[in-house]
Amino acid sequence: MTHPTNRPFLAWFRELLPRNQQAALDRYLAATIQEAFAVPGCPLCYLLAQKERRSLESLLWEQVNDPMTAERLAAARGFCWEHTWALVPAGAAVHSHLGVAILLERVLRDAYRSSHTPQSLERWLVPEEPCPICKWLAAAEETLLWTTAELARHDPGLLLEQVGVLCRPHATALAHLAPALPWAAWETRVAHTRPRWSHLERLAHDAGRRPWYLPQPATLPECCPHCLAAPPQRDRSWDWFLHQREPYAEGAALEPCLGHAGGEDFLRFRAALAELLDDLAAFIAAADYRFRGELTQGQRSSWLRAIARLVGTVPSAGVHERGRPSRV
Repeated sequence: MTHPTNRPFLAWFRELLPRNQQAALDRYLAATIQEAFAVPGCPLCYLLAQKERRSLESLLWEQVNDPMTAERLAAARGFCWEHTWALVPAGAAVHSHLGVAILLERVLRDAYRSSHTPQSLERWLVPEEPCPICKWLAAAEETLLWTTAELARHDPGLLLEQVGVLCRPHATALAHLAPALPWAAWETRVAHTRPRWSHLERLAHDAGRRPWYLPQPATLPECCPHCLAAPPQRDRSWDWFLHQREPYAEGAALEPCLGHAGGEDFLRFRAALAELLDDLAAFIAAADYRFRGELTQGQRSSWLRAIARLVGTVPSAGVHERGRPSRV
C-alpha cells in the first residue's frame, strides 16, 4: 500500500475500511450526481459551483462576525484571487456588500499594521493557511470523484450515455482514481461531440468551470498598474480571464495592489491604504441606524476597491497565487 502521506487521506482511509463499508454510498449524494449527469456540461463542475455559491453566501449572511471565521481569514490572508472576486456576486445575492467590507477591512488592517517596510509586507503576503473556500471545495471534490467512480463502476453508461460530459480536468482526476473505467470509449465520445460544441463549451471542457465572477478593468473604480501589464499565464482562472478581458478604462484610479506594492514608493502606498481603510470604516458605519450624513463616492465603492487592492485584477496577483507556477 502506498504510504498515506503520498495519497489523499480520504483514499487511504477508505482502504482500511471493511469491504462492505467501502461499497456503501451516500444515497442522496449518488442521486444528486446522477441528476447532474442529466444536465449539459460537466456534472462535477456544476455541483462544485453550487457548493461554492452556497458557501460564500452563507459566510456573508451568517459568519461575518464569527471569531473563528475571522481567525481563519487572518491566517489565510483572506481568500484566493478567484474567491475574493466571487464576493462581488455573493454580496449581491445576500443584497448587501456590508459583509464584504467588514471581512476585507480586517484583513487589510492586519496588512497595514504588519507591514511597515516592503520586507515586512513580503512576509505578510505568505499565507499560513489555504483559502478556506478552496479547502472546503477540495474536500467536496474528492468526495464527488470517489462517489462518481463507484457509480461508474456499477454503470459505465454514466460516462458514455448521459447528456453531461466530464470536463478534461475531472476526467483526468477520475481516471487516476478508477483507471479500469472505459476511458477509450469516453475519448471517442468527446472527439465525436466536440465539433458541435460552442467556443465556451470547449473552454469549459478543457479548462474546467468558469469562475463565478471575473473582474472587468473597464468597470472598476481603481486598477493596479502592474496587474494591467502582467504577462498572461496558463491555469483555469487565467484561461477564462483572457477570454473576456477588456481594456482598462481611461480615467480610473491607478493604485498598486498588495502583491505589487514592493516596488512602489512605500510611504505613499501605506498612505493610500490608510485612506482606503478610513473609507471602509465609513461604509461600515453607514449601516448603523444612527448614521447621519452622506457617503462620498470613494466611500461607497470602498468594498470593491478593497477587493482590487487585496488581490489585484489578474489571477496571478493574489496572495495565494503569487509564485505559483504556470500550467504548461
